[in-house]
Amino acid sequence: MKKLIILTLLTLFLQAEDTNVTIDIKGMTCPLCTMAIKKSLNSTKGVKKVKVSLPKNMANVTFDNNETNTTILLNAIKKAGYSGIIKEKK
Repeated sequence: MKKLIILTLLTLFLQAEDTNVTIDIKGMTCPLCTMAIKKSLNSTKGVKKVKVSLPKNMANVTFDNNETNTTILLNAIKKAGYSGIIKEKK
């Protein structure tokens, strides 16, 4: 029984596929903007890591593509009051 549980958990863990995406963000003007975007993205289910850069006007997001997708990420940015365009997806 223990082997079955371990095998099931291992299978679920291996199925999780992280995706990295770079998003160009329009409308950021200050550090508070980056904080608002980061907070909105971090509150999105499946998001694992967020880095927002004001000088580059971009965000790098790592997420589980079994739980979320780029459309949901762009909507989170829009909810924070900004617009985003997917630049690169890995």
